[in-house]
Amino acid sequence: MKAAYQGQPGAFGHEACLTFLPGFEPVAKPSFAEVIEAVETGEADRGILPVENSAAGPVPGMAALLDASPLAVLARHSLPVRMHLLGLPGSRIDALVSVASHPVALAQSAKALAALGVRTEEASNTAVAAMALRDGQDPTRAVLASEPAAAIYGLTILQRDVHDQPDNRTSFCVVARKSA
Repeated sequence: MKAAYQGQPGAFGHEACLTFLPGFEPVAKPSFAEVIEAVETGEADRGILPVENSAAGPVPGMAALLDASPLAVLARHSLPVRMHLLGLPGSRIDALVSVASHPVALAQSAKALAALGVRTEEASNTAVAAMALRDGQDPTRAVLASEPAAAIYGLTILQRDVHDQPDNRTSFCVVARKSA
């Protein structure tokens, strides 16, 4: 059994997949629409999609994607989200110029990032941003992502828990074909 999620290993969607669909093999997809398509075509038996974050609100475009899809929502789950500032080994917070992440992740940490005085850059996913940082090797850049993303991509946690609300959570829905 396979479950599609958006992003790469270390993404919060990947974490949700492992947490809420433990018997399923996680399958990474580049976009939310491709998660839905993978379930619609039978490439994946389930999909897991973020719907809303407690601090940042609804995930842009998700309601429209779900409304247009023939898939059934089987369950909703809430995942605690611990957003960390990750950098390359040897990077320093005081030398950072920019921080990249998914727009919803950036919104979850807007006050913390403003206090750092860094420019923000949008990425398609938190783990995708972590992978790009690893590949780019720019010590003036950092990303917002999970602790597993730091371990997977060889990054250092420069600052833990940079989300603005201590009880930061994201609601995920599990989708499947209606015949499932």
